[in-house]
Amino acid sequence: MYQTYFNFKAKPFTIAPNPQYLFMSPRHQEALAHMLYAMQGEGGIMVLTGEVGTGKTTLCRHMLAEVPENTDVAYIINPRQSATEMLASLCDELHIDCSDTSSIKALTDALNQHLLDNHAKGKHTVLIIDEAQQLDITVLEQLRLLTNLETNDKKLLQIMLLGQPELADVLKRKDLRQFAQRITARYHLTPLTQDEVADYVAHRLQIAGCNKQTLFPKPVLQLLYDYSGGVPRLINLLADRALLGAYASEQKQVSKAILQQAKAEVLGHSSLESQAPAQTPTRSSLLPYILLAMLIVVVLWWWNAAQQYDETTQPIHAQTSEPVLTTPTPQTLVQAEDKESIEQRPQTSEVAPQESDAEPVATTSIDTRADAETNHAAPIAATQVIEPAKLPITHNKNDAFIPVFQSWGLAYNPEIDGEACTFAQSHGLLCLRQRADIAQMRSLNRPAVLTVSDDDGQTAYTAITGLTGTTAQTATQDTYAQILLSDLALQSFNDFTLLWKAPLGYHEPVRPGHKGKLVEHLAEQVTQALGQSWIGAPRKIYDETLKEQVKILQRQEGLSPDGVAGPITWIHINSLNHIGSPTLNQPSDNR
Repeated sequence: MYQTYFNFKAKPFTIAPNPQYLFMSPRHQEALAHMLYAMQGEGGIMVLTGEVGTGKTTLCRHMLAEVPENTDVAYIINPRQSATEMLASLCDELHIDCSDTSSIKALTDALNQHLLDNHAKGKHTVLIIDEAQQLDITVLEQLRLLTNLETNDKKLLQIMLLGQPELADVLKRKDLRQFAQRITARYHLTPLTQDEVADYVAHRLQIAGCNKQTLFPKPVLQLLYDYSGGVPRLINLLADRALLGAYASEQKQVSKAILQQAKAEVLGHSSLESQAPAQTPTRSSLLPYILLAMLIVVVLWWWNAAQQYDETTQPIHAQTSEPVLTTPTPQTLVQAEDKESIEQRPQTSEVAPQESDAEPVATTSIDTRADAETNHAAPIAATQVIEPAKLPITHNKNDAFIPVFQSWGLAYNPEIDGEACTFAQSHGLLCLRQRADIAQMRSLNRPAVLTVSDDDGQTAYTAITGLTGTTAQTATQDTYAQILLSDLALQSFNDFTLLWKAPLGYHEPVRPGHKGKLVEHLAEQVTQALGQSWIGAPRKIYDETLKEQVKILQRQEGLSPDGVAGPITWIHINSLNHIGSPTLNQPSDNR
């Protein structure tokens, strides 16, 4: 309807998974690299997860369009099948004839023979299952058994599972631990960042024939990111409806008002302002609550009076027992490997900081101790319960980056310097967001901004500038506190963003086939990190030798050995080669 009005060759925003419109963000590039590696790998299971609408299926369609001639692919989009039906569907996709499609044994035998024939011809066989979070447990077990079809040096079937985050939860089940051990690669695809949303919109408009992106002004793009959360499918729905609104109102640009109306039509009214006003309570309906409030006030007054009476009538010297120092008992900690250190920790009244840790932030309990010391009331101070430090938080993510930049030796003012990741890029640093827990943060060993919940359950942020076995050094702009990991886990959303030092000229993961100075630099750094030496001319082509070196390093560091040097691999290389970067296990200057 609006194509002619805006001179489009085709509709730029649809929810169909058209590979032609695929926007390759850095995460999409890494996900594709994992998938291509799995496609030509040596068998096993690859798992790609991501929220609804993040582009998993589109990415898969893009990959299928470039399948090598020596690869047979079975692509199953309906996972709600029994084990027998799944085997039958697999045989149908691979054009395998089977005399008895109701027998698992007959289907498996026919499949095994086909896989052996393909192997003899030098061909790979890949099974891709979309929406894999809906697979039944019995089907997953049957898929595991299919990975037993192998020769002495290679598994004959590569399995690729695409699904929503619930798939990762399913694979954590104890009765699926054998299946989990067959997984050779995992990747979680996250939504687009705010800057990437602008690039995404421009990319799709250009594909549709709009060479100059003026339809969505910058403030509208900001609002589009806020409404969509960076999810490509929601961006498409909102942008499509907004263009229709602009056409209907004869506007050449999408305004905020048009986009707000599009949101109401596509996503519904989710804000408090758009909800119908609640019925005004009557006086009679409030009577029980008034009585309850009065009762609570009376009880609190009585309790407070009793406490004051005890304190004024009981002499201090009447205490006969030894002073008791108490400490809040932590709940189960996030990291299993920290259990031993907890059991060995002395039971004292304070969490004693390690030599390399910053002091805990002063709290009201510290102030009370100071007053007690001034008044020389030692017995009272000795019996006082010390409150745990409160997690410092801010609701502005950029503000949370201030201590992180300080650890890099950079002064950052959000009001002057703007968005944190843009500021970082201007100083040779890049942001890396991870949907992972403290264990992954500890592995990457870089100060980070962690997404947490405040007391009301709303999203907030805190900086993690140090980690010990049982505590985390947390900070905001002007507050620092040492927090037990057990307490931090209760507020963490397992979503953090760190800064890392990218090599000169880095714009995307470096992979086999790439050429140039960045490849030469990678070869030097990997060789140094492995403690090896290279005799010969500098290597400017990412060949098989370099790929194997990268895979060896990745295995040593506990990473997925895909031979692609992405951000996580570079961070480990920097750490191994002691390239100047702040870490979480070094003394903090922010005390």
